[in-house]
Amino acid sequence: PRHFEPGSLVEVGCRTVQGRYLLRPSQRLNEIVLGTLGRAQRQHDMDIHAFAFPSNHHHLLLSPESLQQLADFMHDLDSKLAREINHLYGWEGSVWADRYRLIQVSDEEEAQIARFAYLLAHGVKEGLVARVQDWPGVHMAKALLGGDPLIGTWVDRTGLCIAARGTREVREADFEEPEQVVLTPLPCWAHLSPEAYREKVADLARGIEEEAARRLRAEGRKPLGARAVLGMDPHHRPERLK
Repeated sequence: PRHFEPGSLVEVGCRTVQGRYLLRPSQRLNEIVLGTLGRAQRQHDMDIHAFAFPSNHHHLLLSPESLQQLADFMHDLDSKLAREINHLYGWEGSVWADRYRLIQVSDEEEAQIARFAYLLAHGVKEGLVARVQDWPGVHMAKALLGGDPLIGTWVDRTGLCIAARGTREVREADFEEPEQVVLTPLPCWAHLSPEAYREKVADLARGIEEEAARRLRAEGRKPLGARAVLGMDPHHRPERLK
C-alpha cells in the first residue's frame, strides 16, 4: 500500500537491470519511446508534465487520479518498452531492475519546481551534454523550449506476429501507428500563458547549464557530447549507476 492523494503530482521512475544502457538513444528507439508513452497516455488519460529518458532509467512527472490509473499506465508503458528494447537491441530477459519508484510531490511551488528542474537537468548534470536540448534521446526540453512535436511510433507486435504466420510477406511499417505525447503545465504554473511558461522553463535551463559549465571547468572537463552517447553499447554495464 502507498499513501496517495488523488490528483497529486507524483514523480515516477524505473532503472534498467544492472543499470545497463538499454535506453541508449537512437532514432528508432526515440520513436518507439515517444509512441509508447503517447499510447499509454491516451489509453489511460494521464496528465504528463515532464519526462526524461537517459540511457539507463527514466523519470516522469504525472498527475494521476488514482493509484490504479497510475499502475495501469506504468504497466503498459514499461512492459511495452521492455518488449521493444528486447526486439531492437537483442536483449534477453528482464529490462527493468524492479517495479517503478513513486514519490508524491507536495503542493508547494518550490517542491514542484525542484522536481521539474531535476528532470530537466538530465543529460547536463551528469556532464554528458552542454545544453538540455542537446540530449539525443527523448527529453521534454525539445518540446518545451524548441517547440518540437512529441510524435512517435506505436508498433502492433501482436498484429504483426499474426500476419507473419500467413503466406504473404509482411512489413513492420504496415503495423505502425503514430502517437503523440501531450504535455500539461506544471500545476503551480498552470495559470501562466504559454509564452510565460516557456520563459520559466528557459530560465531553469539556463541556470542548470551555467551551473554544470562552472562545475566542469573547475574539474577541467568538457561534456562528453551527444555523438559519444550515441556510440555507447546498449548492453554495457557501467561501474557506477549515477
